Amino acid sequence: ALALLAVAFFTFSGGWAPWPLAALAAAGVLALWGVAAWVFDGTLAFGRAAAVGLVGAQAVAIAVSLVPGTPPLRAVLAAHALFLVALFAVAAGVPEPRLSVLAAGPVILAAYAWGSRGRHPAATWSEEALFAGVLWALFVLHPLVLGKRAGRERAPYLAAVAASAGLFPLLRGALEDGGYRPVIGLLPLAMALGMAALLARLLTLGIPPEEDRARLALVAGAGLAFVTVAIPLQFEKEWLTLGWALLGAALAWLYGRIQHRGLIAWSLALFAAAFVRLALNPAVLTYHARTATPVFNWYLWVYAVAAAAFFAGAVLLRGAGAAAWPVGVTLLPAGGAGILFVLLNLEIADFFAEGRRIVVNPFSTTLAEGLAYTLGWAFFAIVLLVGGIAKESRGTRAAALALLVVTILKCFLFDLARLGGLYRVGSFVGLAICLACVALLLQRFVLRRAGP
Repeated sequence: ALALLAVAFFTFSGGWAPWPLAALAAAGVLALWGVAAWVFDGTLAFGRAAAVGLVGAQAVAIAVSLVPGTPPLRAVLAAHALFLVALFAVAAGVPEPRLSVLAAGPVILAAYAWGSRGRHPAATWSEEALFAGVLWALFVLHPLVLGKRAGRERAPYLAAVAASAGLFPLLRGALEDGGYRPVIGLLPLAMALGMAALLARLLTLGIPPEEDRARLALVAGAGLAFVTVAIPLQFEKEWLTLGWALLGAALAWLYGRIQHRGLIAWSLALFAAAFVRLALNPAVLTYHARTATPVFNWYLWVYAVAAAAFFAGAVLLRGAGAAAWPVGVTLLPAGGAGILFVLLNLEIADFFAEGRRIVVNPFSTTLAEGLAYTLGWAFFAIVLLVGGIAKESRGTRAAALALLVVTILKCFLFDLARLGGLYRVGSFVGLAICLACVALLLQRFVLRRAGP
C-alpha cells in the first residue's frame, strides 16, 4: 500500500510522457507481486494484501488517466482489465466475494476519469464507449465464469448490477455524442440481455428458487428495469414517467414468480413517483405545445397507459397474495383513478384552450368550459360509484360521493347562477333526475338490508 502510494505521488509529480506509463507499469508490478505472494502462501492475510495491492493499482491507473501525459487507451484499458480480473480471482480464491462488489467503485471512477479528459474530441466518444463497454462485459462474465463455484453468494451478481447501473449513463452519453441518439434504446436492451444471461445462469445452479429469492429478484428486477428504460429513453420527460409506471407493473408481475418483499417496495415506490410526476407536477403542461387534434393527443396515450399500469399492478399484486404492503397495494387503484381524473381535466382544458399552452380552470369565465368541467366531473363520479358498487369497495363509493357533492356545489353556486330562463329550469330538472338515479343506486345496492 505504501509503495503504491509512492507511485501515485510520482504519477502526479511527473505527469509528462513517458513517466505516467512508467507509473502504470510500476503499479502493475506491485499488484502482481501481491498476487504472487498470495498464490504461494494461500492464507487469508496474504489474500487481503493482494486485494489491497490491486485496488491501489486501480487508483494509480485512474491517476494516470488524469495527468497530461496520459498513455494510450490500449495501455490504460488493458491495465484496468488485468487488475479487475486478478481481483475477481482473489475474491473467489480467498474466498471474499465482497471484494467483487468493492471492485465496482474504482472501475466506475476509472471510466468517468477517462471520459473527462476530452483531449481528442474526434475519438473521445468511441474511447469512452470502448472503455466502459469492456469493463462492463467483464463484470457480467464474472458470475457466468464462476458458475456453481459462486454457491449462494450474492456479491458477484450484485457487482454486475452495480457496474451496469454505474456505467450506463456514461455509455449513453458517449453513444449520443457519437450520433447514435436515434437508436439509443438498444443500449438498455443490451444490458438487459446481460442480466438475462445472469438470470439463466442462476436457474442452472440447482438451487430451488424459493431458497434463492433475493438473488433472483435482484437480477430479474435489474433486467426488467433496463427493458423498461428502453421505452422512455427514446423519448423524453413524460415518457420517462410512463417507463416508471410500466416498470412498477413489470415488478408486480415478477413478484408473482419470485416472492420477495423488496419487489413490492420497489414497485410501489415507482408507482408513487409516477403518480407525483403525472398528477402533481405543473410542468407537465409545458412538455408539449398544443396540437390541432383534440382528445386524441399525447395526454390520452401517456395518462391512459399509466393508469392501466396502476390497475394491472394492483391486480397482479393481489393475485400473488402481496400481504407485505397491504395499504400500498390498496391505494394503487386509487392512484389509477386519480390519474384518469387528471386526464379528464387536461383533455377539457386542451379542448377549450386557445393559445399554445393549456390552463386547467374549472371556474372559467366561459360558460361552455365551466359546464364541461361540471358534466365531466359528474360523469366520472357516477362511473366511479358504479365501480365501487360492483367491487363492493366502501372507499371507492365514498370518493365517488365526495366528488359528486363537490360537483353539485359547483353546479348550484357557480354554473346555474350564470344561466337564465328555460336553461336554468332544464338544468335543475336534469340535476334532480341525476341525483334521484344516484339515490336509487345507493338504496338498491349499498343500503339494502340483508335477507333472513
